[in-house]
Amino acid sequence: MLRKLGLGIAYLIAIGYTLLILLPALYCLQHGCKSGGEGDIFMPAFFLSPYGAIATAFSLLHAARQIRKRQSWSWLFCPLAIIFAVVLLATLAFFALLIYHLASHR
Repeated sequence: MLRKLGLGIAYLIAIGYTLLILLPALYCLQHGCKSGGEGDIFMPAFFLSPYGAIATAFSLLHAARQIRKRQSWSWLFCPLAIIFAVVLLATLAFFALLIYHLASHR
């Protein structure tokens, strides 16, 4: 029971983190974010990056395990696994760029 609750919380955090990235990006695409001040709409996603990355990794691992089981409803986990993989790669790229910029500008 505790494991299912943990997986539920991980999926909730991962989906919320994905929405925190996608919704401001869609807003910027529709209205055009031109100045630096408008980039503040991404701050909640940046603030939750460590938690979102960990929850997304656990959710991706669970989705991959469910796909391997080949049950009748495992098709549901294929799109989730793709989305979680893209979000996790983007988060890792963000961390790598952050570390690079912090280390190279000293």
